[in-house]
Amino acid sequence: MMKLTSRFLFTGAAVLALVFSVNASWILLPLALLVAFLGLMSADREQIEAMDSAAIGMLLARHERPLLPLDPFCGQELLFYQAGTPVYRYLIASDSRWSLVGEQDEVAAERGTIRVFPGFVYRREEERAPARHA
Repeated sequence: MMKLTSRFLFTGAAVLALVFSVNASWILLPLALLVAFLGLMSADREQIEAMDSAAIGMLLARHERPLLPLDPFCGQELLFYQAGTPVYRYLIASDSRWSLVGEQDEVAAERGTIRVFPGFVYRREEERAPARHA
């Protein structure tokens, strides 16, 4: 069986639209539009199949953890700005403290870490018991 390529579907949609327009069969024009949309889906599939794994990795989401905004945190020890956003050594939430591990491309996101905009990984610090003075 012949595989329907995007070229075939686009050509078919154009021919159908031309024939239906010339014959004044306006009610059948959505059929040509449907064939054109099938051609678009086929073209997308062909382009994804032609890509190598590195290109697909750049386009598809590869992180399970969402990229959190900086707003719910209070930052300590400003290091620098990236993409107009401050990057802090420590982030403090209401119940925990997070320390900077590195950029998301350089550090593997493991258990107990979060990703914060603009793409940095922070690790939760252990709760320290307050020191007792005798």
